[in-house]
Amino acid sequence: MVNKKAIKLINNEEYEKANQLSFILFQKKNMKEFLEINNLLLEKNYIPALPLRGYYHLIEDAYHDNNDYGEKYFNKYLEERPDSTSIRFQKAIASSAKGNEEESKQIIDNLIENYHESPYSDELITCESKEKLCELKLIYTFEKESDENCLNYANKLLGEYPDSILAMLIKAKLLCKNNENQEALKLVNKCLKKERVIEGVLIKGDIYINLNQHEKAIKCFDIGIKSLSGSKEYLSIEWYHKKALSLIQLQKYEEAMKCLNKTMDIILAIEIRADLNEEGIKLLKDCEKEKQELLNMGIADLKYSKHTINLSKLVYIFLALAILVNFLPVNGTVKLAANIIFLITAVASLAKQIYESRF
Repeated sequence: MVNKKAIKLINNEEYEKANQLSFILFQKKNMKEFLEINNLLLEKNYIPALPLRGYYHLIEDAYHDNNDYGEKYFNKYLEERPDSTSIRFQKAIASSAKGNEEESKQIIDNLIENYHESPYSDELITCESKEKLCELKLIYTFEKESDENCLNYANKLLGEYPDSILAMLIKAKLLCKNNENQEALKLVNKCLKKERVIEGVLIKGDIYINLNQHEKAIKCFDIGIKSLSGSKEYLSIEWYHKKALSLIQLQKYEEAMKCLNKTMDIILAIEIRADLNEEGIKLLKDCEKEKQELLNMGIADLKYSKHTINLSKLVYIFLALAILVNFLPVNGTVKLAANIIFLITAVASLAKQIYESRF
């Protein structure tokens, strides 16, 4: 049943308020009611309802409107309002999703060169800032153009926006790739002081590998692995694999075997849900080769342990124990021991946090 409030608004021709209500429902992930109101507004030819429908197909529709990604709705809107910065940006994203990357890049370039805020107050999808548009162009440059072109654009972007996290990360990644490790390390440290970006920690790990400082590299990879546990574990493939390679360099072969098996387990779990791309297939083959080399050395086929002790949780457990003991009729030695264990655990946890913050 269509939202009664929306029906009343539409009957009173208060279309803008009805559109705002539909957007609230969209944000709350109530897609059924959103679509019902949106359909009514589209039947009334209410133009500002078009980009919301396109946005739905772009990011929420599992089939993306038969892989159109909402572009037809963005195009229809732009027929009426061709100077809309916000919806031209959405069209660029839709074009990229459809594989029309050159068209997408042209739109972004044009938006950057002629940047202005959209003049329409009834647009509910706002455009990104010029800085964000430039960062999107940087991503395209990183993925499609030469390292030299990408580095030049990253420098240009940092000249205009010196605090751009993305530009710092990409520049640091390219410097690391070119073995300019000290400059890369300085840049990634600056980035991490501004924002604790996990990608920055990974790049720092790569820098330490280049510098043959594998213990420090492993610390970085462990931070990444910890941050991507649970439902996001599939994103940690690269962390586990690079940790395995560093462990091999340190001749810690049993730990390396565990990390290789963990990497392969995650890759195979992804393969069950979807076909692996070329990069995933190559990584799986690399892991199999590296694992076989360890097996040939007589290293046991060990699995990565799922059970790890969380020091922060132990602090709370021992705190509760110390409080409980202090209220129980036990002798002073037991109370003293409980308090000492709590203090040691708390200090160890704090030291661990301080140590990890250095990487």
